[in-house]
Amino acid sequence: MPSDRTVLRYILGLAVTAMVTVVLVSADSYTHDLFDHFDSATFYTSGKALMNGMVPYRDFTDSKGPLLWLIYGIGYLLTPRSAVGMMWIACALYAAVLIYLFKIARLWLPSDKKAAIAAILTLMAIFFPAVRYETRAEDFCLLPLVWAMWHTLAALHGTNTNKLRHSAIAIGVAMAVTFLIKYNVTVMIGVMALIVLHRAWRSREAVNALLMMIAGAAVVLVPAVLYMWQAGWLTDFINEYFFVNARVVASQHTMMRHPIHLLWANRWSVGLYCGLCGLSACAAVSYMTRYRWSVPLIFAGVVALTASNAFWLYYYAMLAPFAVFGFVWLLRITPGAAKRWHVAAAALLTVVGVTAMHLWHDGSWVFRHKPERDAFYAYAAMMSRTDRPKIIYYNTCTSAYGIPVESLPGCKYWTSQSGALPYMDLDQRQAIEQRRPDFVFVQKVDDEPEWFASLGYHRYDNDTALPMLMYARDSVPSLVGDYHVSTLDALLKRNLIHP
Repeated sequence: MPSDRTVLRYILGLAVTAMVTVVLVSADSYTHDLFDHFDSATFYTSGKALMNGMVPYRDFTDSKGPLLWLIYGIGYLLTPRSAVGMMWIACALYAAVLIYLFKIARLWLPSDKKAAIAAILTLMAIFFPAVRYETRAEDFCLLPLVWAMWHTLAALHGTNTNKLRHSAIAIGVAMAVTFLIKYNVTVMIGVMALIVLHRAWRSREAVNALLMMIAGAAVVLVPAVLYMWQAGWLTDFINEYFFVNARVVASQHTMMRHPIHLLWANRWSVGLYCGLCGLSACAAVSYMTRYRWSVPLIFAGVVALTASNAFWLYYYAMLAPFAVFGFVWLLRITPGAAKRWHVAAAALLTVVGVTAMHLWHDGSWVFRHKPERDAFYAYAAMMSRTDRPKIIYYNTCTSAYGIPVESLPGCKYWTSQSGALPYMDLDQRQAIEQRRPDFVFVQKVDDEPEWFASLGYHRYDNDTALPMLMYARDSVPSLVGDYHVSTLDALLKRNLIHP
């Protein structure tokens, strides 16, 4: 039996591996430019608005839960004019994910070395670039998902009643946390809750387990609900997060093909990725001695809930943790004991492999000095003349133009999401007609120059591959074409806005 000190060394090694990977390949890292952010820019701006006293779901809104905005708000406080703060939060996030994958692998592997190798190799699935580029809501749901999976499997393979109750509490907490980020993941964890309740029923502990789950969820939800009620936006939260989201999703279904087509029509690699994750989940049947069906059943639940509404490929990132079961199977059939250098080699090869995949896939590495960088920061320098400018992304999704200048939402529906309802577009038009936003960004293909000119907005185009152009309420000297940010400054996140 390994000592606590030995286990701690492995945990620290896993944390370092996760952090090195994040620092190298995260779009929020020093290694990447800002201009290629989309969903994460929406969450960052929402978190910034929250920290600047704007009322969620009333002054600004999006389709996600308030806990996600709180996380991004903390990232904003760490680095108010860059996304690097979110990189450090992601380092902690993925370190925790890797540690719980290690704990899962330890259930069936004879040594901690092999368990560490299985967890480390799973990073290749987690950071598979076809389903993961920027940090999104799904990333922050991975930790409660893996945490709940660990407690579920520990409960199924243990005989201790107290352990069963602890697992029930943990699953309740995980469901509540995801409920406040992206509630369809709550339903995924609900599959694990049902499995644990079945295990508790066989031990005549079903009622106690259910009460423990409710208590775990209440620990998170009751303070959150009381805070929203006291702050006066509980009703807005309920309306936007549930009823409006349901209408937006229904609108998406009328606009886009069935989500399952995404797997093969757009990216065959994503179909292969999903298939390998599924085979990994099924591989667990070969070495589990109790509840053999549990892992494939959990996987089936996650796939069903993902594919039923997965309009974007990154939704399938939730399947990545199941790869650990395939690596456990491979290491179980691999003869001989693992050595320390095997763990180090696995870490090195994983970091190199993930980095190589992202070098091929990502377009915003700082050493690829593109004209888009200069145009992006030229817009930021022009906006910097206004203190915390109000921005609207007119009929388009958010990009990161406002991050370097601490911009805030210019109206409630300040950015357009897929499936946006007509009154959301009207909210933007009315705000622009009332000249509330300081700046408006619009896709070049959707430009309405006559309308903007009639409202007194000044147009600033760029001749780069940046898809958007900028309108300013007040005339500012144009810097586009004459503004430059060096690769070293982009890497160090310094001198990005200068005279």
